[in-house]
Amino acid sequence: MARIKPKVQFKWLTIFIILAVGLVAVLFTHYDAPFYQQTVAKVEQVHNYGRTKTTDEFQNHDYQENQTLTLKVLNGKDAGKTVKAQNQFTGSAASDQEYHQGQQIFVHLGSKKLKASSVMITGFKRDTTVVFLVWLTITFLLVILKFRGSMALLSLVVNAMLFFVAIELDVNTSFNPFILFAILSIIFTIVTALLIFGKSKETVVAIASTIAGTFAAILIAYIVLTTTHQKGMNFEMMDYVTQQRLPLFFAASMIGSLGAIMDLSADITSSLFAVNREEPTLTFWQLFEDARKIGRSIMGPLINVLFLIFVAGTFPMMMLFLKNGNSWGYSYSMIMSLGIVQSLISGIGIALTVPITGLIAGAICKTKVIK
Repeated sequence: MARIKPKVQFKWLTIFIILAVGLVAVLFTHYDAPFYQQTVAKVEQVHNYGRTKTTDEFQNHDYQENQTLTLKVLNGKDAGKTVKAQNQFTGSAASDQEYHQGQQIFVHLGSKKLKASSVMITGFKRDTTVVFLVWLTITFLLVILKFRGSMALLSLVVNAMLFFVAIELDVNTSFNPFILFAILSIIFTIVTALLIFGKSKETVVAIASTIAGTFAAILIAYIVLTTTHQKGMNFEMMDYVTQQRLPLFFAASMIGSLGAIMDLSADITSSLFAVNREEPTLTFWQLFEDARKIGRSIMGPLINVLFLIFVAGTFPMMMLFLKNGNSWGYSYSMIMSLGIVQSLISGIGIALTVPITGLIAGAICKTKVIK
């Protein structure tokens, strides 16, 4: 009689495989210097000296310090050689970095004699950290969410590839960026909904309500900004933009609000269909009222999340402006005004998605059109 192995052995095997993959990935990126065309060196010794305190005209206190680094070249024709390099860093680390023993960095070797004055540090080698974080994220998705997590990961990969294609088209063609990214947003919505929720009536409702809510918010924003002639909008602060700024602003607002709107519509849709299955005698307007109640409990946290993400992204630059003697009003107009408007557009989209989802989901629940 064949012996049946307990399932726990498979779980231990899964855990072992996950840990082994992570360990191999981290070790490979730690020793992958020979695969780089750029020169990679390891910091063998560090000597810090000459710390001086500095104070600017706005009474910001900082310090500046010098480093002499002993580096061992890890790749290229000079692999194995030891060189010296100079580095200067500040306590604030606003535009520089302090290096420590054991770190790997990119360097440029300027002369055959490898003098310290000709060795230039170009950056920190971060692939090991990035790979570890990617592995950790994938592990949590697969272990905690299992099949759903794998579908979420697949949708992320597909959407990233589609976004790359859209960027290439925007850069290399004269296609209107708003229309291009509007089409991309529709594809994002369809692909994500199908991969995560599968082929069902709930998916149809989530796709329709997400697209309708997003474009309704963009339409309202366009009418308002056109009517007011974009007064108070500092589009010149969109760094390095070589195209028309307004279409790109709307495209960024649309893509930025898409995820939150889809999350809201999917939650309301799944809840309404579950309620309808439990109590099929509910009328269309009762389901619509349930959608409003569910939406009220979800939309507040979603709007706050979007706002806090925006604040986190602008916080360093906002502090830099304020620390250098700029007023709150000027700093806000230069750094935060565009982001605040985008947050408002997202909030409008989230608010509109609640009744839109209620109407579409309630109508489909009470009809036999889609099976």
